[in-house]
Amino acid sequence: MVLAQVPRSQPDGWSEARSDFVIRLGQPEVWEKLQNLRLAHHYVPGVENVEMLTSRETGVGASRRIFQDSGDPLDETVVEWEEGRGFVIRLHRGAEGPPPPFERARFRYWIEKGEGEETHLSLTILYQPSGGRVGEWVDEMILNSEMSKRMRELGVSMRDYYEAGSVVR
Repeated sequence: MVLAQVPRSQPDGWSEARSDFVIRLGQPEVWEKLQNLRLAHHYVPGVENVEMLTSRETGVGASRRIFQDSGDPLDETVVEWEEGRGFVIRLHRGAEGPPPPFERARFRYWIEKGEGEETHLSLTILYQPSGGRVGEWVDEMILNSEMSKRMRELGVSMRDYYEAGSVVR
């Protein structure tokens, strides 16, 4: 079940796309899967494989490379971590910034205890579109809507994987 869809609402030129979901598992079980940065290819549409880039596998500084079916690898480095609750990753390509159409991009995974054995999962991408005013216009007209759609798709895939072990293809 989708709880909410929150459109762009960030100051300082940041855009936001967010979706919230209920997972029918307790928070410790959800956290056990969420903190495992090696599992993304099981629930992220378009991701074929994951390789850890650091010996650190959890916490601030842990970094992974995701290999996408598009052929473009993407690096993700943890920049914030709250044990048992969630984390924020910075999206980038090696020493470069994120791929187009982003100037800067971060992704936030967050969980909270729900009713009984339920956990609320919140997925948020925060980004600054590249391209100045043209990029802002593209974001307003197309990009934010596409990012919101992807957040919903990711949430459904994560819920299905966490609850039933269904791997996304």
